[in-house]
Amino acid sequence: MLLQRYGTIIILLILGTQPCHALAAVTSTSPSKIISRKSDGQYQSYKLINDGKDTDCIDGTHDNNRQHIFHPSIALHRVQSALRSTFLPALPSSNVRGNDDNNNSNNYQMDKLRSSGYIKYILYDNIQDLSTSLRSVLATQRILEGVGVGRTGATALSATLNFVIRDMSGMVASLLFTSMAASSFRRNVKRWKLFADIMVDIGITLEIIAPSVNHKWFLPLLCLGTICKALCGVAAGACGGALQMYWANTLLGSEEGISEIAAKNGAQRTVMGGLGLILAALVAKFLGNASIQTAIGLYLTLTIIHLVTNYKALKLISLDWLNGWRLHKVVEEFLTCVDKNDGEVNEELITVSNPPDASKEEPLLFLPECRSMNTKYPIRMGVSFNNFSNLSYQSAATLQSRIMKRGSSKDNYLLTVGQVERRTKNRRCILISFFSNSSSTEKAKAYLHACLVKRALASSLTCREQNGESDNEVVQEAEDNAESELAQLWPIFKRCVTDAGWKLDKTEYSTEGYELFIE
Repeated sequence: MLLQRYGTIIILLILGTQPCHALAAVTSTSPSKIISRKSDGQYQSYKLINDGKDTDCIDGTHDNNRQHIFHPSIALHRVQSALRSTFLPALPSSNVRGNDDNNNSNNYQMDKLRSSGYIKYILYDNIQDLSTSLRSVLATQRILEGVGVGRTGATALSATLNFVIRDMSGMVASLLFTSMAASSFRRNVKRWKLFADIMVDIGITLEIIAPSVNHKWFLPLLCLGTICKALCGVAAGACGGALQMYWANTLLGSEEGISEIAAKNGAQRTVMGGLGLILAALVAKFLGNASIQTAIGLYLTLTIIHLVTNYKALKLISLDWLNGWRLHKVVEEFLTCVDKNDGEVNEELITVSNPPDASKEEPLLFLPECRSMNTKYPIRMGVSFNNFSNLSYQSAATLQSRIMKRGSSKDNYLLTVGQVERRTKNRRCILISFFSNSSSTEKAKAYLHACLVKRALASSLTCREQNGESDNEVVQEAEDNAESELAQLWPIFKRCVTDAGWKLDKTEYSTEGYELFIE
C-alpha cells in the first residue's frame, strides 16, 4: 500500500518536470498554430515550433510567422479591417471553426450581414440620406435668395426676423406633435418612419418654391416647410431607436448591442453628410447655368430616389412583435384555418404568417387603417368603464357582479357587446376594458376573444336583428359561445403564433388608453 502511494507521487513529479512530452502523450494530435482574432476581422497567427520530434512545445519568445510590414496583402487586410471596424458592426464569431486564419471569421460576418439584409438596408438608407443632403443645400440656397441675400434694399434685421419666426414655428409644432403622437410611435414604427421621410420631402419642396411665389406668401410657406421638417425630426428620432434595436437583436443577438449599431450608423451618416456637401456644391454650381426645367427634373429625380430607397429599406425590416395590422392578420389566418376544418382544431393544419412574410405585405401608409371604421362590429379596446357601462347591453348590476367575480378569473380584462353610440341601437361594437395589471399577451388574447364574439354574432343573426331590433338573448348566447371557444383555441393560438416567430409579450395594439383601478 505504501509502495503504491509513493509510486503515484513519483509519476506525478515526472509529469510535472516534462510538460511538453507529457502533453503530447495525453493528446493524440498536436496543434500547429494559435490564432489571435478580433471581432472586426484583424488577426495574428502564431505557429508552434517543431523540435524535430513527435511533439511540439510552445516557445513564447520565438515568432516564426513575422512578415514584412509593408507586404501588399497585409496592408490590404489592415485597410479592410479598419473600414469594417468603422462602418460595420462587429459580430460575435464564437461559432466560427477551423484553422484557416481569418477567412472563416470574415466570411461568416459578411454572410451574416448580407443574409440579414443589413447591407442592403444601409445602402438604401445612405442613398436616401445623400439625396436629402443634396436637396437641403438647394433649399438653403433658395431660402437665402428669398430673405434678400444679394438683393438691394434687403436688411439683416428682416432676414433675422424671418429665421426667428420660422424656427419658433418648428419648435411649437414639434412640441404639439410629440404630445399627440408619442404613444403611437412604437405601434407603427415603419409607418411613422415613412411618414417622416414624406414630411421632409414636403418641407424641402415648400422651402424651394417659397421664393418663387408672392412675397406675402414667402414667410407662411417657409414656416409650413419648417413645421413639416419638425414633424420629420420627431417621428424619425422616435423610430430610429426602435430600428437600431431591431438590428441589434438580429445581428448581435441582444439589445445590448444597440450602442454598436448606433455608433456605426453615426459613422455612415458622417461620411454621407460630407459626401453630400461636396456633391451639393458641384450641383449648385451646375444648376447656376442650367435651365429651370433641368433643375426641376433633377429635384424630382432626387425626391423619387429618396422615397423609393426608403420604402425598400423599410420592407427589409421584419419586426417580431404584433401591432394592430399584424395581430389582425395573424388572427384572421388562424380562424380561417379553424373554419376550414369544420371546427375541429388540428394544430398541424394551422399555419400563420411569420414576421418576414408579414413584413412583405404590411402597408406602410396609415390610409388602410381607415377601413376598420366601416366594419360591422368595430372593436374598441381600452375604453373607460363609464363608456363600457353606458354602451353595454348588460345591466349595471350584472357588470358589477362580473367585477366582483374577477378574482376567480385569470383574465385581466372585461369584454361585452355594446352599442356604437348610446342613441343608435342598430349598430353594435365590441367593448374591452383592461385592468391596470393586464399584460401585452392579454391584449392579444382580448383581441382574439373579440374576433370570436364577432363570428358568433354573425352566425346568430335572425330576421328580427336584421331589422335593427335588439335581442339580449342572442347577444348573451354569442358571448357565451365565444368564451367557450376561447378556452379551447387560446392555448393553440399561443403555440402557433410563438412557433411562427412572434413575441406575444411585446404586443402593441392601439387602445383608447384607459385602465381600470378598483378602490
